[in-house]
Amino acid sequence: MNDWVTTATGLLRDHPAVTSIEFAGSRSRGTNAELSDWDFAVETSDFAALARDLPALVEPLHPLSRQWEPMGHFPVYQVLLPGLTKIEYLFLGLTQEPLPARAPTPETLAAVDTHFWDWIWWITTKAALGLDNVVADHLSQLHAHLLGPMGVEEVPPTIDAAVRAFVTRRDALEREYGVSVDRALEDEVRRGIHRVLGGR
Repeated sequence: MNDWVTTATGLLRDHPAVTSIEFAGSRSRGTNAELSDWDFAVETSDFAALARDLPALVEPLHPLSRQWEPMGHFPVYQVLLPGLTKIEYLFLGLTQEPLPARAPTPETLAAVDTHFWDWIWWITTKAALGLDNVVADHLSQLHAHLLGPMGVEEVPPTIDAAVRAFVTRRDALEREYGVSVDRALEDEVRRGIHRVLGGR
């Protein structure tokens, strides 16, 4: 545990806009599950400057993906690493309006892909805990915000169905747009889902 805390805080601690960074969330309280995120509460004197520099600051981790959580009520920078370790930098002292559903375009398809795989992995961690109501609620939200705008008509009943529906539409949109999305994140998350849920 100390290795991740030291690493994740150390990446940001010397940035001139960081006034404090503290280990937070369920892992800091010892109430975490095996797959819980690693959360860190960040205070900053210049959010814009720090937000601009965050991609470079986390690059030593060789992340599979990084994104600003589109649907949160405060800014959260999410970093998903090989092995599906997830680090989140929480800016609890700030507020934001959740973004509306994102329609895919040639310019946004890669971001939609990142959002999907990050979200479906989070849903998988809840399924692993038997939180079926949370899973069902988030599969519905996933459809409203991502799958529906891509052209998927029905809410997927399972994680596996959501993956199939997303991949089918994403691949079709790649052909339509003449673009290609990197598969490293998808491959890692698919392996994680199989490892955690097996045939469920």
